[in-house]
Amino acid sequence: MKRWPLLVLLAALPFIPQSVWAQAKVGTAGVQFLKISPSCRAVGMGEAFVAVANDASAIYHNPGAIARLEKPEGMFSYIDYVAGLQYGFLGITHPMDKWNGAWAASVVYLTTDEMDETTPERPNGTGRKFTAGDVALGLTYSQKLTDKFSVGGTFKYLNETLADKSASGWAADVGTYYNTGWRSVRIAMFTSNFGPDMNFVDGPFPMPMNFTFGVSAYALNSKDRQWWTGSDSVGTHALLVGLAWSHPNDNVEVYNIGLEYGYQDMAFLRFGKKINGVHRWNWEDYQRKIDDGEDATDRDPFYEYPLFSETGKFFQNGATIGAGLKLHRLGLTIDYAFTGIAFMENTHRFSLGYKFPKSFF
Repeated sequence: MKRWPLLVLLAALPFIPQSVWAQAKVGTAGVQFLKISPSCRAVGMGEAFVAVANDASAIYHNPGAIARLEKPEGMFSYIDYVAGLQYGFLGITHPMDKWNGAWAASVVYLTTDEMDETTPERPNGTGRKFTAGDVALGLTYSQKLTDKFSVGGTFKYLNETLADKSASGWAADVGTYYNTGWRSVRIAMFTSNFGPDMNFVDGPFPMPMNFTFGVSAYALNSKDRQWWTGSDSVGTHALLVGLAWSHPNDNVEVYNIGLEYGYQDMAFLRFGKKINGVHRWNWEDYQRKIDDGEDATDRDPFYEYPLFSETGKFFQNGATIGAGLKLHRLGLTIDYAFTGIAFMENTHRFSLGYKFPKSFF
């Protein structure tokens, strides 16, 4: 396949969501648990991961990259989330050499602790308790179309339950992954959670659809003694850079920046940042315009991820840090990430990855 037609296609695709989601309104989508990344590695890099996606977490971040994995891999993630929520993810990938592709399966859940039932007549409680939960079951297939370009998709069955009411639906993800072959640069695109509205007790709501475009490359790889390298392997020191741009249907656009420093492809440190504003105004400027009776929309201090932080604290404005350890002989990877959520407690995340020594069949 000639390279230039593919590059033209990749350049055109980012404009598709603009017309598809032109009527989207902020804060209207449901099943928000689908937005939670299960990968501590990706979270540590600010989720600028769509063009990295070289482990089992590609199930979530870009199914188009799964065909590039050479051995079966599994990943487990658990988060003791804010407000008494528990989140879990389990996924496994397997290459299909005869088909020049790969398949994957996954399960995601979000549950709550028991809560007291209250009513307008009995605001102090009825004596009954209830729970709420979400689950997504996914099946993925990824195919290499050339030695550098692959595409993949995931079909997900969804269920949401609140007390004795529930709703079911489905959604699909589609991703592409392109190794340019030039100085380790990768380009990827990913459309997630595309599907029909779900209906909960006669209240329909749309899926949290999102389009992501990303680029990644090694800014440093001491294996080749140069700043930019086309090699897939890494040396003693390596610095991976990831950039991404996301266009959700229920929020403003987000820019993701991620860094991962690796020592001997064994120990890793990560930093990431999510931004949805070029400039952040302070609270005093915003309040001053309101006091003067002026429109303060252009000075909104919330206009930087995650939109809620009045204080401007570092980890409540989309900044993340993380670390990882890869035990090659055991095939085990241990990752950690730290994030902050405005007006709520900080979140510590852990995930485990395992690379099987050989294919199952």
